[in-house]
Amino acid sequence: MNLSTIKITGNLNKLMTGALLTASTVFLSACSTKEVPVPEAASLMVVNTSPTPATFNAYINNGLMNQAAIPFGGALGYLRVNIGESAIKFTTASSSESLITKKITMENNKAYSLFLVGKTEQLDYLVINDVLTKMPTDKAAIRFINLSPDAGLLDLVVKDGATLIGDKAYKTYSDFTEAEAKKQTIQIKDKATGLVISELVDAEFKAGSIYTILSIGMVKPIDLDQKAATKLISN
Repeated sequence: MNLSTIKITGNLNKLMTGALLTASTVFLSACSTKEVPVPEAASLMVVNTSPTPATFNAYINNGLMNQAAIPFGGALGYLRVNIGESAIKFTTASSSESLITKKITMENNKAYSLFLVGKTEQLDYLVINDVLTKMPTDKAAIRFINLSPDAGLLDLVVKDGATLIGDKAYKTYSDFTEAEAKKQTIQIKDKATGLVISELVDAEFKAGSIYTILSIGMVKPIDLDQKAATKLISN
């Protein structure tokens, strides 16, 4: 089993706080004699979960987003981007030719995650509006996303313990939910068989922090396919 953790720069807590500050700035400027313009923007995180050995470059409206090519499981932390419709393009690291280009629409003061999914001939995007309805305080907030193309329904569980989030089909995801703030070994299991697909030993969930847990890679890899793995992203 592949065991790995991704730490992503950028923080959803800070983004939400920033949105509140922006709203306050708008209010204050409306009350002053001279209005202060507030630039409108959204935030976008990009993650490569395509189960191939390829590395990718990501572009937004033909502007390169990454400094180094994005490997399997690699991610770009939240970037400040223009609102409205934008074209997101992926190429291989050695070419500028588009493998996939799609338009997405983003709104002011909202955060989004874009996941590159599928094999080379079936590349697609999963775009999620990262909505957190309640800020965690004494606990952590987690969500689970199944991005393993050949997996059936998957459960996220604590080893020898309770199911945290269950019944996730490919390209489906949970809302953020509370989890105990402590170190624990988490496993991703096949719902039908109970077999462990992958696990992450001693994953540390901190109080007041927000995390995304991904199942990525192929349960039954062929040739150069990436193997199933658990990925932990600190939002």
